[in-house]
Amino acid sequence: MRIIYVHHALREMGNPPSQDDKIQPLGIKDAENLAELFKLLQGKSTIKAIYTSPYYRCAKTAEIINKHINVPIFEEPRFNEFNKVFKVLKDDKLVTMTETWQVCQIRIRQALKDIVFKYDDSDIVICVTSGVNIVAFIALAFKIKPSDDMPFLWVPSCSPIGFNIDKSCF
Repeated sequence: MRIIYVHHALREMGNPPSQDDKIQPLGIKDAENLAELFKLLQGKSTIKAIYTSPYYRCAKTAEIINKHINVPIFEEPRFNEFNKVFKVLKDDKLVTMTETWQVCQIRIRQALKDIVFKYDDSDIVICVTSGVNIVAFIALAFKIKPSDDMPFLWVPSCSPIGFNIDKSCF
């Protein structure tokens, strides 16, 4: 299937930055322009859904894009930032852990796997996320194992990047 990674629209960085930062006017225009391109694509192919990170900037970008293609939008909490702190049960005790870069990639890959197995090979799905996610998309498409040595990549506002990812990638 085809998964189109879209980096969220340019945000207004709070001080300190937060997951609730709004989108800049230029970011809104970027998302509207991308929506027009997806509208043209939707006429030739079938975009089935948009998956978005729960963060405001991603959800708002997905909403703007969806004004032109009108597909279901699903929030995917695994498309979030790196270095999350979480609690796990270890030796019958609740311990706090910080996610490694490798574990972050595995988490994102699992989200992608769940998406891929929901759709047909000919379907297209858009994933609107933050920049941290692109490494997992690239590594999965090229069948590269998650690693703490993978570089962290930056992606510009509303950049669409298409990947052919099928069930054999897992």
